[in-house]
Amino acid sequence: MKKTVTILFFLSILFLSSSLFAQVLFSDDFESGTASSEWGLYRDGEEPITAVAMSEAPVALPDGGGYVGNIIDADTSFTGAVLALAGEQTAANYSVEADVYCYTNHPNGSAYTGVVVYADSSVKTYIKMVADFDANQRIRLYNNKLDMATFQFSFSHDFVAADIPGGIPTEDGWHKMKVEVQTVDDTTTAFNCYFDGELLAGCPIYDTGKNQMDAGRYGLFSFQQGSPLNGYFDNFVKKDIVTSVEREINTDLAPQEFTLKQNYPNPFNPTTNISYQTKSAGQVSLVIYDILGSKVKTLVSQNQAQGNYTVTWNGRNDFGVKVNSGVYLYTLKAGQLLESKKMILMK
Repeated sequence: MKKTVTILFFLSILFLSSSLFAQVLFSDDFESGTASSEWGLYRDGEEPITAVAMSEAPVALPDGGGYVGNIIDADTSFTGAVLALAGEQTAANYSVEADVYCYTNHPNGSAYTGVVVYADSSVKTYIKMVADFDANQRIRLYNNKLDMATFQFSFSHDFVAADIPGGIPTEDGWHKMKVEVQTVDDTTTAFNCYFDGELLAGCPIYDTGKNQMDAGRYGLFSFQQGSPLNGYFDNFVKKDIVTSVEREINTDLAPQEFTLKQNYPNPFNPTTNISYQTKSAGQVSLVIYDILGSKVKTLVSQNQAQGNYTVTWNGRNDFGVKVNSGVYLYTLKAGQLLESKKMILMK
């Protein structure tokens, strides 16, 4: 009797989209009444994150349950700034998201709350996306490193009202904040930022500065200059940015040929499937190029067993950006074997 086994392989890509799958590696909804034991501090002496009753938040998060996370620099030891971090220092290429209580025109001055990526206590650097809905009216993605020559942060990008679907909120309230971070190479880190489920204009944003980071911990941030500010958060989730490859193995009839099939559908919009088979185990790559030969997307780059595979491409490049309509080449390489075919993206 023939048996067919289907195995899901998870492969790294640069940015998550709705057609991809992601593995949740850490989450906390605080519903146990205590914060996860995985939360830690950025600096010695900071107050830890706690779970507090939802009734303590200024406004209850709809469907948020009975508890939320709370961080505060209660004694202002760090001039009002406080972080809660989780994960290993080597964490890279992931997304974080949370429901964040955002303040607008706080009576005690600027009040920032948001999420953190690539934090590294050893070099005293972290990157955060915060709601700055006071005098500046912006969502800000920036590190904490001042360039003493300019007195500006060495990495900083402002999303103004025109960049934010729906504009700047005018009242305090809960909002979903999300950052996808990917190390492009040893000089460049890329960020996709979302607010209330919408990608902000201009993304991805690239950090190529002197304080560029390629890995780090993740978490939550709250700040008010010289004053304690309660930062409220819920439904924190960290995911790897991954896609899936479906592999089917017929245990009675393993592939005897190296074959790359025509993608289907073709032409396509917005996704297409590419199937291939390998006749022996080894390193396999499946890469998409534009008609000029420039690499657009690496779909597969790993050791694979002999078998039949199907990969879905969502029409985005290695930076998570949708590519233009046109003709593209996809090339399969396994050992010394190489095969290419054309496909058409039509919008």
